[in-house]
Amino acid sequence: MELSSPDSDELKTVVPFSMAFQPIVNVTTGSVYAYEALVRGPQGQSAASILARLKEDDLFLFDQGSRSRAMTLATNLGIVKLDAALSINFLPRAIRTPEACSTMTLTAARSLNFPCNRLIFEVTESERVLDAEQVEAIAREYQRHGFRIAISIDDLGSAVSGKSVRKQIRADILKLDMAITRNLHLRPRAQAAIVSLQNACTAEGIDLIAEGVETVEEYLALLRCGLEYMQGYLFARPAFESLPEFALPTITAMHA
Repeated sequence: MELSSPDSDELKTVVPFSMAFQPIVNVTTGSVYAYEALVRGPQGQSAASILARLKEDDLFLFDQGSRSRAMTLATNLGIVKLDAALSINFLPRAIRTPEACSTMTLTAARSLNFPCNRLIFEVTESERVLDAEQVEAIAREYQRHGFRIAISIDDLGSAVSGKSVRKQIRADILKLDMAITRNLHLRPRAQAAIVSLQNACTAEGIDLIAEGVETVEEYLALLRCGLEYMQGYLFARPAFESLPEFALPTITAMHA
């Protein structure tokens, strides 16, 4: 039976939108680790076309509404039964207070019987730098309720040297931006750095995810680096209002 949305009139935004979902795959077990919720227009238009229409005063309601929409749609699509997490991007500047924001998110999750420990909130490293104290406060509050925090990093050198945001925020998950993943098989120094980062993440109990994986060569390079969590077009493209199935590269493809 389809669940109703916990959206209240307070969460309605002036810009209509919906969600697409893309799987984050555990390539070792062949299972879905999480689905990332991606903003789309009501007919599947790009996220950029929606975000460009938002004014600064719209951000809070849009952020809360998009969380509620993502949780409701994913629940209706059966994500809880799949034992997968849901990853939601957020903008720190859209959050008025961490406490008020977490309360609204908790209310939505409980109305859907969505386990809090299977909600991941992702912030980019650039957003973290722009508003350090705000993001740290949000992370502490969210983790207090069992939510997980993911940080997308685009500076591999800083991450390996310990200057990354993960030293200020106790992130549960680190995501390698597609700029790091792209053509990784041609960049031995980057591969060595990722091996070091993977070892550090394993020691600290942090999951390391590579996003933007598009080729078999990148996939094999990441495997050699020890990664088991990956996301990208190689496995599945985002699917509008559905949880897409994925496929791992076949032996034939890997030896082509």
